[in-house]
Amino acid sequence: MTESQTTARAEGGGLPAAATAGALLGAAREASGLTIDAVAQQLKLAPRQVRALEEGDYTHLPGRTFVRGFIRSYARLVRLDPDKVLGALPAGATAPALEAPTLQQTAPTMGELPTTDHSKPGWTRWAIPLTLASIVAAAAVYEWLRPAGVARPTPAKDAVVAAESPAPMPGSTDKSGTPLPNPLAASKPDAEPSPSPGPTVATGPARADSTAAAAPAADQPLTIAFADYSWTEIRDRDGRVLLSGMNSGGTAQNLSGMPPLDIVIGNAADVRLTYKGSPVDLAPYTRQNVARFRLP
Repeated sequence: MTESQTTARAEGGGLPAAATAGALLGAAREASGLTIDAVAQQLKLAPRQVRALEEGDYTHLPGRTFVRGFIRSYARLVRLDPDKVLGALPAGATAPALEAPTLQQTAPTMGELPTTDHSKPGWTRWAIPLTLASIVAAAAVYEWLRPAGVARPTPAKDAVVAAESPAPMPGSTDKSGTPLPNPLAASKPDAEPSPSPGPTVATGPARADSTAAAAPAADQPLTIAFADYSWTEIRDRDGRVLLSGMNSGGTAQNLSGMPPLDIVIGNAADVRLTYKGSPVDLAPYTRQNVARFRLP
């Protein structure tokens, strides 16, 4: 124990009757059975700072304001009245070391004041947030500019085909509702020639056929084979999607639906379509390698 801590104690072995702040803290620490290292760990200080507090060596401490804070924490730890211990601090005239800290380079220790050196933020800490923000912004712009209802083709050539789709041909349309051309109308094997160039008058059998056609039609088989990538969409008479999306080369789809079927085929030159067992020629209905037509 230092000389300041060896002052006369009160009767009964209690704390010093008249002592410095450091002596009060040191005596209370010893009475609590704590070591300097244990106190330093609890207060997040260096052991040499705890020792300087107890010895009244304020030249190694960072000024009056910080010393008062250390002493308050130390007093609470050893169950002393902080105000009583602070009252035992020497006045500024007798302890000039308390008025201004002595700056010196020390090794970084837990609980000591931070040094004046600060790590400079590097540009790399912003690289990941900026990259993520750029990706999100690009996705938002793409979704904003992409027409509603248009699927996203994977290959670049199908993206060009979808972007440069031709205007609907006379008598044809897309999903807007205008009738699409019927590729089977001119090549139907059992179609009967018109008896005269004038309007055809419906006969008895014809009326029977129209009555039969008014009945619910059964699902009609359709096979579509892809020699290369193709974005294809097929809808039945109720607008139900039978096929919509990108199809890889070397694959085929067997479908059935309630006619008429509205069909849009990208990269039509590499697609073969069979309907009711008969091949369908896509060339007359293809513009810029996109075929649009309706099957009855």
